Amino acid sequence: MRGIFRCAESVRGQHIALLDDVVTTGSTLNEIAHLLWAQGIASLQIWSVCRTL
Repeated sequence: MRGIFRCAESVRGQHIALLDDVVTTGSTLNEIAHLLWAQGIASLQIWSVCRTL
């Protein structure tokens, strides 16, 4: 899944919240989180409605 996401505009210094309806493996959120940290965000919160077992 590496490299399939990109930032359309600068997020440097921003406080970001990601919302996902269902987290299965977490790989999508993990990839996006790595991208956002590499772009210089200030903080990241990840929220999910459900998690599969």
